[in-house]
Amino acid sequence: MTDTFTRQSFDFETGACVDIPEVVRDADCSILTPVQFGNPVQPIYGQGVSIVPRFKGRRESEHDQTHYLDALLPLEDYDKVIVFFSSGKDSLGCVLHLLELGVPREKIELWHHLIDHGSDKKMDHPVTLPYTKAVAEALGIRLRLSWREGGFWSEVYRLGSTAPVVFEDEDGHKTVEPKAWRRSQELKAMMEQAEIEGNGDLLQKCFMELKKIGYRMKFPAKGADLSTRYCSAYLKIMVGDTMIAHSAGTKKDCKLLLVSGERRGESHNRRRYNEVEIHGTNAERRNRRTVHQWRPLIDWSLRDVWEIIKRYRMNPSPLYSVGMNRVSCALCIFNGPSHWAGIKELYGSGEGSMFNQIVEAERELGFTLDNKVNINTFVGDAVSCINRTNQRALAQVMKGEFSPEEVFLPDGQTWEFPAGAFRGGDGGPC
Repeated sequence: MTDTFTRQSFDFETGACVDIPEVVRDADCSILTPVQFGNPVQPIYGQGVSIVPRFKGRRESEHDQTHYLDALLPLEDYDKVIVFFSSGKDSLGCVLHLLELGVPREKIELWHHLIDHGSDKKMDHPVTLPYTKAVAEALGIRLRLSWREGGFWSEVYRLGSTAPVVFEDEDGHKTVEPKAWRRSQELKAMMEQAEIEGNGDLLQKCFMELKKIGYRMKFPAKGADLSTRYCSAYLKIMVGDTMIAHSAGTKKDCKLLLVSGERRGESHNRRRYNEVEIHGTNAERRNRRTVHQWRPLIDWSLRDVWEIIKRYRMNPSPLYSVGMNRVSCALCIFNGPSHWAGIKELYGSGEGSMFNQIVEAERELGFTLDNKVNINTFVGDAVSCINRTNQRALAQVMKGEFSPEEVFLPDGQTWEFPAGAFRGGDGGPC
C-alpha cells in the first residue's frame, strides 16, 4: 500500500480509521491487468438485496456527514434509475452493470447533458450525440436530453444571469429560468438601445447592474474546485439537479437512484469519493422525494470497464478507436498537448475551426485557457494522439455519425481493445 493511493476514513461511531486499499491507477493499467470487478455478476433485482459499499464512506466533514449513507435500498424499491450518460466507457459500463444486476430497461433512463445547444461555437465532439442516441436505441432504454441554453460559450462570456436550463420532460420540453434571467434580458435590451442613442450614462448604469447579477468573462480553471472549474458545475451538475427538481416525474412522491461512472483510479481527487451517498436534491420531508447516488464502478480498473464492454460485444465511442483515452468535451480544459494536436488534426485549426475558437476567445477575453501560457504555446509541436488505423471510426468521428446498427459488433467479428484503451490518465477526468 502507498500513501498516494490509500485513504483513511474516520468512523465517528467507532472512533476508528477505515483503510481503503490502493486501486489500480489508470496510468498503471494495461491489457495485462487482472480483471477483478468486471466479471459477470448474478442478478439481484427483485430479491430484496441492499447494496452495501465495499468500504465505509467518509464522514470527516459536515458535508460528508450530511450526505452519508450506509447502503442503498434494494434496486427494485427505486421508481427510476437514472444514469448520467456522457457516452464514455465508464457511463456505458454503468448501464451494462445495471442490466447484469437485472434492472429492467424500462426503469432505467439515460440523461445526457448537451454542451453546445443554442451556440454557434462548438465545444463537444460532433460524434458524441449520435453515439449516445444510437446506444439508447440499441439497448431499448429511454434517453432524455438537457442543456443550458447557449452552452459552454454562453457561460464563458456571461454578463448578467446564467442562462435557462432546458430538458426533455414527460410531455415535451421544459424551460427553467433563473430568477434574474428576465431582468438581465431587459437590461441587455436597454443597453442596445442606449448604444444606438449614444446614451453613455444609461449604458454604464445597465452594465454595472448586469455585472452585479453575474460576470464571468473567463475560462474555467484547471482544478478540483467546482466554483472555479465552473464548466462541470454549470453545464452538468446544476443541469441535472434542475431536472430532478422540476421534472414532472421526479418532483415528489418518488424514489430515485442516480448512477454515475466516477472511479478512484482516475485521479487523486476521485479516489476520495464515497460509493453511495444521499444526493443534494433529496427532499424526503418537503416533497417525499428520496434521491440516492451510486458510483458502482468506483473501485473498478480501466481493465474491468473494458471487460464488461467486451463481454457485451459493444463498440465504444469511436473516439476511443481513434486514440482518445477519454471521452469528454473536445475542447476540455484538461486536454494535454497531444489531445489538442489531435483536435487540430481531426477538425482543423484554421478560421472557424473549434481550435481557433479558443485562440480567438483568448484574444477577446485577455485570459488564457491554460494557467500560464496561450493555447498555441501550450500545444507547441506536440505529436497528435490520433491513431488512423480504424478508418471507419475515423470517418464517424470527423463526420459526426454513428448508427444504432453499429453499436453491437457483428457475429463472427472479433472484439478488440480500441487504440486509446490504455493510454493512461493523461489529461485527467472532467
